[in-house]
Amino acid sequence: ELSRRAEAEGLLDDPTVAAALRSARERVLSEAALDRAAGEPPDWAAIERLARNQYEADQKKFDTPEQVRVRHVLISAKACEAEAKAREILAKASQPGADFAALAQASSDDPGSASRGGDLGFVARGRMVPAFEAAAFALKQPGDLSDVVKTDFGYHVIRLEERKPAERKPFEAVRDDLVKSIAQSEERSRRQVLLDQIGGSIQFNREAIDAMVAGGAPKPN
Repeated sequence: ELSRRAEAEGLLDDPTVAAALRSARERVLSEAALDRAAGEPPDWAAIERLARNQYEADQKKFDTPEQVRVRHVLISAKACEAEAKAREILAKASQPGADFAALAQASSDDPGSASRGGDLGFVARGRMVPAFEAAAFALKQPGDLSDVVKTDFGYHVIRLEERKPAERKPFEAVRDDLVKSIAQSEERSRRQVLLDQIGGSIQFNREAIDAMVAGGAPKPN
């Protein structure tokens, strides 16, 4: 209804509207030509073989390092008697049935994790400050507690929640992503061949293109 009203008001004769319509028509036709240039449907069997070859050629790319999931309580270095407070937390956390998450919520000075009961999620080596990392990865069993650990942030008490050993993702776990990536790459290549074939014979009006992108008409010479 709105488009018919625009036609009735003579907007088709407006130079800006006419230029935008020509651009839209050319864009639709160009996209159709590129889609046709993509050719026959992909040979999925061949693409899967390529995916497997990529996997076999660089398996280390699919390695997942050892990770630990820990909770911690941080007593800020700025706190009065910070180390003594951290040792009080450690003593409470060491009692049978102690709720470490509740201790973290009530006492931790880490604003990023206190509301989650001190939970830092899974972390790999190289993601934490050295002293904290060494203490976290030294813990062996879920529920194990570290001694008080000093860092530039203050004093920490760390509790191990879970460990994930280093592993290599099997091909089946990454197959779909590899196949999708290869299929998209081949389609881009076929489209680029067409663009390269016609690119040398096309003269682009850069000022007109820039004006269209900016939403206006080109300035007269």
